Amino acid sequence: MEIRLSRKEDAASMLELENLVWTKGTTPAEIHFDSEADYLVKNTPGSKTVADIDGKVVGILGYKQPIPLPTNAHVLELDIAVHPDFQKQGIARALMDHLKNIAQENGIKKLQLRVLSNNQKAVHFYQKNGFHTEGTLEKEFIIEGQYIDDIIMAYFLED
Repeated sequence: MEIRLSRKEDAASMLELENLVWTKGTTPAEIHFDSEADYLVKNTPGSKTVADIDGKVVGILGYKQPIPLPTNAHVLELDIAVHPDFQKQGIARALMDHLKNIAQENGIKKLQLRVLSNNQKAVHFYQKNGFHTEGTLEKEFIIEGQYIDDIIMAYFLED
């Protein structure tokens, strides 16, 4: 497995993965891209880190400064997705470890994310990787007629 920045030629694999992973059980609004060109407009080459196995993107890690202010420059917000056929093989963990290393090297002190409360598999993964719940936005979304909480989780990097 190679972990690297995304490339233009990754668009088809990335589009397939994101269309499979981001569903009503994992995000408050389904993310669906109709074409590689549409995908590349919103996800330019080099804007995400990918896990590549034999030329196929099987994991995607996105991260950005959540609030574009100098006072928030020490924080990165992340999203992570692994192709269903490649889950439970250490790919998400490798991507998370990669992000922690990049963050440490760049003076980032806090990683944060949001996860739906009904996505217990993801909540458990984040907890196993050192994240803790900072807060819960109760009944934040109505998905398929059910109220779903939005959990805000964080990981603090040591100095």
